[in-house]
Amino acid sequence: MRAGLAALWVALFPALALADGGPSELGPGVLRLPVLERRAEQGILTPVPITVALPAELAPKAARVLVHYKVWGDPDWITLVLSRRGATWTGFIPCLEVSTITGDVRYYLRIHDAEGSVLASAGSRVTPFRVTVKHDSVLGQRAQTKARCPDPSDCPRGLPGCPSEAIKEIPCKSDRDCEGGTSCSWRGFCEVTARKTSWLSLGVEQDFGLVSTTGACSIQAQENEGTACFRELDGANYASYPVYTNEPLGPARGPTRVLVGFDRLVFYDTSVGVRAGMALWGEGPTLRGAAEFVPWSLSVRATRWFGDDLFVRPGFRPFAFVTAGYGQFDLVTHGSVREDPTHVSYQGGNDLEQDVEIWKRAGDGFAGLGAGAGYAPTLDSFVFGELAVVQVFPFSATVITPTVGAAIGF
Repeated sequence: MRAGLAALWVALFPALALADGGPSELGPGVLRLPVLERRAEQGILTPVPITVALPAELAPKAARVLVHYKVWGDPDWITLVLSRRGATWTGFIPCLEVSTITGDVRYYLRIHDAEGSVLASAGSRVTPFRVTVKHDSVLGQRAQTKARCPDPSDCPRGLPGCPSEAIKEIPCKSDRDCEGGTSCSWRGFCEVTARKTSWLSLGVEQDFGLVSTTGACSIQAQENEGTACFRELDGANYASYPVYTNEPLGPARGPTRVLVGFDRLVFYDTSVGVRAGMALWGEGPTLRGAAEFVPWSLSVRATRWFGDDLFVRPGFRPFAFVTAGYGQFDLVTHGSVREDPTHVSYQGGNDLEQDVEIWKRAGDGFAGLGAGAGYAPTLDSFVFGELAVVQVFPFSATVITPTVGAAIGF
């Protein structure tokens, strides 16, 4: 693409008086300069017309030619779009912008395709074209003393000889198409933002669950469904024949985990992330012959943030998310069992009815929904609290996972 620059030529229209002392309707006379000649001069209160003729191999691909300019003393660059006339693009830096300020008007050009990618450029912010604006008293005989800026209503933007259209949003396809500290937004325009798109978090999660206690202490359930029952009287594993009763779901306490997370903002209100966790407390006993508890967990999530581009400013940030992953949940609750008098128990010490501690090892997969809110005191820091409800399978349980934590953005 850049090879086309060698064939790119720019015709500059500096503000020089015509020999007869009267300017034309479209402004001053034409001075054609080669690409390497970057300087010209003109008087005050006159526009700076610009013509860009693209080479044959570049012209069909060009969808926009933008002029970026800055007048003397102005800290900001302003962008104009030129009008197309076949392979030639024309326009004017407005007379009202040139005004009576003497000094250099700097500008350069960038050629974009229909998707916003930059195909070529002429000049840059570092090495711009320059038109030196001088006062009439300095230009002397060449001065256009009668030139005055017209009423903008008499010369609307876009008409031949009138100022070019100023644009606020410069199209782009990637960050390479933007400059001056801007980046390509998700909407396809260059923007200046301090938004942090990557976030590293550290949190503490305390699991709670709901466990079905009906039949949880039968031998079959303890051997095949991830449960383990222990007599509260002496702590021995209960291994007998209980009568099935319609017990309610038992509230259970689960492990305490430390979570390390990474989230990436993929749109103004959407992020995707991953969480890696380790259970520090809450591991239950493992019956003989059963698989050991795995303290590690791993999950992915997609988060929706509620608000108008929340990451460009500090403040309150509510959110909701969906999550799924791998993890084991040792949940402990309490219940009671009644012995079945029709079976002979080979375990001694069982009362007709007794209290037991019931452990449920649920897992290994889970999926669920959650919501939360946080506060960002700065653009690169965030404290939050969230609550998720997940369903665990194939050893089933419903688990509630409140989490508090903090994150840093970069």
